[in-house]
Amino acid sequence: MTTTARLRPELTVAIDGEDHPIAWSGPRPADAHPARVVRIRRSTLSESIRERARLRADAVDDPADLVVALEVEALIAPEASTARAELLRRGETLTSDTLRYVGTPNGLRTLIEDLYVAEVADAVIITPIDGLATAVLVADQVLPRLRESSARRAA
Repeated sequence: MTTTARLRPELTVAIDGEDHPIAWSGPRPADAHPARVVRIRRSTLSESIRERARLRADAVDDPADLVVALEVEALIAPEASTARAELLRRGETLTSDTLRYVGTPNGLRTLIEDLYVAEVADAVIITPIDGLATAVLVADQVLPRLRESSARRAA
């Protein structure tokens, strides 16, 4: 086990609902300590990295008990061009006050894994731009693949 693994919680991904997550990447391990979750919204990766580092430096307890959860607004579709067209149809742009992803389920999964590996965030909260359409694709296509990746890393 590496030092990083002991200092970080396992990757968690949630789909944001009206007032609570409506799906998540999987249960926390039975031996996991209760975590303190700090939700952040940052428009760039560098801002997210700085904020996570600041929060972790200020943590007085076990760093593995602090989960910095980055909000990512997302609109996904089977084809990236379809997702971009839907974004335009809604009058939205690619910029926001938090990270925004428009593309395919596989691309979103890759982004989430990269955010974790690069220590941008310990958790990701997906806020669907188009509501149920993206939420269903995340629950059906992104979360199961993230669970599989996590199971492979644990094995």
